[in-house]
Amino acid sequence: MDKTICIFGDSVVHASFMKVGWVDLFRQYLEKKYPNDSIEIYNLGISGNTSEDILKRFEAEILARDTTSIIIAVGVNDSGYIQDPSNPIVRKEQFALNLKKLVDTAFKYTQDITFIGLVLGDDSILQPFPGSSSGKAYRKDLVETYDEIIKKVAEKNSCKYIHLLDKLDFEDFQDGLHPNDNGHRKMFEVIKKHFRCLTSTPLVV
Repeated sequence: MDKTICIFGDSVVHASFMKVGWVDLFRQYLEKKYPNDSIEIYNLGISGNTSEDILKRFEAEILARDTTSIIIAVGVNDSGYIQDPSNPIVRKEQFALNLKKLVDTAFKYTQDITFIGLVLGDDSILQPFPGSSSGKAYRKDLVETYDEIIKKVAEKNSCKYIHLLDKLDFEDFQDGLHPNDNGHRKMFEVIKKHFRCLTSTPLVV
């Protein structure tokens, strides 16, 4: 079995601040589960990326690899805002359109598309986020709204959706925005359940 899995997302996917993020744990899990198979996993997360950023590079990244499966984990940065929460970085309507464009492009290459739900910690320390040079802020209610958009787009287009929003606790984040070691471990434990068998359609649980 040959599998090439491209995982698109933001800093939570990239996890450059971690020794081992959920993508690394996922890779290790699949390599151990299928030791005789060829499974390539590409971490295509870029810190700060929104759905619009991913759209700009999406097809080129897919074409650069013999992609068989696509995982998309994006939305928290889209929901972020500067000063005015009614004016998010990417408005809800545009976010839904962007996701649909990603799905339409992905379907040209594979039917195996999975959306990873969003995660966020204590938003009282994210208004604004101390690590942002622009004063970007995040709110839990906005993240919940964008997560619901992801779920609806996934269901409408027969894609898989993995819910994570209530799976992590505040102590599972290192700064309210980025999961810590335990947070990434919890994410992985949920995500792997949907990929128990790569020889057929991943499970939805």
